[in-house]
Amino acid sequence: MRLFIGVDLPVQLKEALVEFQSELRARGVSGFFKSQDNFHITLEFLGEIDPDKVITLSEVISQVARDSTPFDLNIIGLGAFPSFKRPHTLWTAVNGDLDQLHKVRNDLHIQLKDRGFRVEERQFKPHITLASRPNCDNPAMQDALSRKIGDFLVSEIVLFESKAIRGKRVYTDVFKARLGT
Repeated sequence: MRLFIGVDLPVQLKEALVEFQSELRARGVSGFFKSQDNFHITLEFLGEIDPDKVITLSEVISQVARDSTPFDLNIIGLGAFPSFKRPHTLWTAVNGDLDQLHKVRNDLHIQLKDRGFRVEERQFKPHITLASRPNCDNPAMQDALSRKIGDFLVSEIVLFESKAIRGKRVYTDVFKARLGT
């Protein structure tokens, strides 16, 4: 199973992100745009994991969720990895209670590592991917760089499975844990 742990987004925010993608297309941005169902914030990418490990992952997620409280985030602006001059990925930034978001991510990271899971060691940069392999030469995108998309309350952590179905990535919930319970 190809798995990752993340934060799902409310439907209204996903719809606002689709509208933002439409604005970008109208400005001449092309690329492989993420579908509405796949918008999320990745906390930890795990990769290929034996299905027998899902129970352990669920225990880790439950423990971190119990030790955390719900918090607010907001989604704003436009960014690119590695840069707008050579973009591989277009994304929108995550702001708000970043201390709490980083705490949840760091707690997951430490517990997963302690239990023998291979975890990413690069710096955590919370974002929501909008498109991969974009072409965005339009200089008239300046106002999109700081556009506010919306806010939401993070109240749960989700273990997602990522599958390729008919050439498209599909993410399904495997396990959820509510924060503070």
